[in-house]
Amino acid sequence: MLTRSLHRFFIRSTLLGLVALFLGSCTTAPRPPQEKASGALVPQRVDTFVGNSSAKAYARRTVDDFLAQQGQSLNRYVTAETNIFEFKDARLVQRLQQKWAAAKTEGFKVAHFGDSLVQGGYAAEIARNRLQSIGGSAGRGMVFPYSIAKTYSQNDYKSTFSGEWATANSIQQTPRLPLGVSGFVARTSGADASFTLNFVSTPEPGKKLVKFFYVATSTAFTLRVQSGNFVHDVVVPSGGTQPRSQMLTLSFPELSDTLRFELRNASPNSGGYFEVHGVSIENTTPGVMYHNLGVGGATYSALLAQTYFEEQSAQLAPDLIVLDWGTNDLVYKNSIAPDLEKIMVQTIKRVKAKHPQAVILITSAQDMNFRRKNITAAWDFAELARRVAFENDCLFYDWYRVAGGRGAMTIWTAYGLASTDNIHLTGIGYAVKGDLLAQSLLNTLERFKREPAIKSLEIKTTVNIQPHSVVGWLKELSPVPNKRIFYR
Repeated sequence: MLTRSLHRFFIRSTLLGLVALFLGSCTTAPRPPQEKASGALVPQRVDTFVGNSSAKAYARRTVDDFLAQQGQSLNRYVTAETNIFEFKDARLVQRLQQKWAAAKTEGFKVAHFGDSLVQGGYAAEIARNRLQSIGGSAGRGMVFPYSIAKTYSQNDYKSTFSGEWATANSIQQTPRLPLGVSGFVARTSGADASFTLNFVSTPEPGKKLVKFFYVATSTAFTLRVQSGNFVHDVVVPSGGTQPRSQMLTLSFPELSDTLRFELRNASPNSGGYFEVHGVSIENTTPGVMYHNLGVGGATYSALLAQTYFEEQSAQLAPDLIVLDWGTNDLVYKNSIAPDLEKIMVQTIKRVKAKHPQAVILITSAQDMNFRRKNITAAWDFAELARRVAFENDCLFYDWYRVAGGRGAMTIWTAYGLASTDNIHLTGIGYAVKGDLLAQSLLNTLERFKREPAIKSLEIKTTVNIQPHSVVGWLKELSPVPNKRIFYR
């Protein structure tokens, strides 16, 4: 009897031990990132394929792809002491650090506003890829069918369209149509209209959410969205006769290199219209999302003209907002307009009112030449931007200094990093700028981690060519200017 009891006790103890071991392993095992609850519409699978079945496979490019493997030397030369955000209040960096630490679990979203130096996309692509390689990828972010607006696209896709469209954008003193966060809008009221986004390569693998920002004043519109073998047919919800911004979320098991949008209007003579404000392409898992919101030719007043800024930026929910204008405010008159500071402050206040917990980063503009004359006001703007940032609780990134200071543009052009107009950059130059921007964020967080008691950081500088800048790096690579230095 005793032997049988001991036997039962041994079995019971063994089973309890195994259960405890199993539960312990379940508790300590790392969990994969959780998919976002999207409430997205589910597509149908069809036989017809939209896209190029032999499209180039997705690859996350880095600055080394542009610099013939000189990316590491760039970040060694342009040191962390040089390439860093400046701040008057360390609590901003502490907030940024907390948001960045949650990138892989909750996401880290960047909304980068700016002008043509942003719209082209190379700098944003390299910054996005650099940060996503560390914090995980939450997707491509905002895109727009720029061909409708008769302007250039971002570097990783092109667009085509059909039908009759009216457009507006942020470079207009008074936009002809209401704008949103992309800075562009396309309106149609015809019976049929469409646009297609053709990407250079297939998107990164995995499930996708396509978030479509629009305004519709009629229930007569139907929308077909297709990529690969997956299609959505949607009766578009209307905001009523009073226009209001809305967002439609569509799920896709995967995307091909092509995303096609087709609109049908059952009542083309009713006076109702449909506006496209942009498309955000997102993954279903958290990580870094980097929205390129540049508009070529835009000035600092651009965001103030966005009717739907509050509604649409709330959908983006940015953690870091980069305000990156200045070039077009300076270049034509080589002076700072009397009302520029007021406009900058108004822009910051509008952003803060909607996103009080976001961190705002103000940048300076790069040295430039116009009609063979140096734009000396770029230095004055750098000083103004630093002061405005510090007085309005923003971070400051002195790109004027990091790029090299006064005279830097002539040297950038001589080495093939800037175009012959001495204002815009080449693909290589934008890649350098994007990589250094991402690295400056990482340098700032590392500095705060290493020196948690730091209260503020301001770098005293002069107008002249700066040590440990991009110009210094170029001269170290080749004392004699060489436009082919980065070609394999």
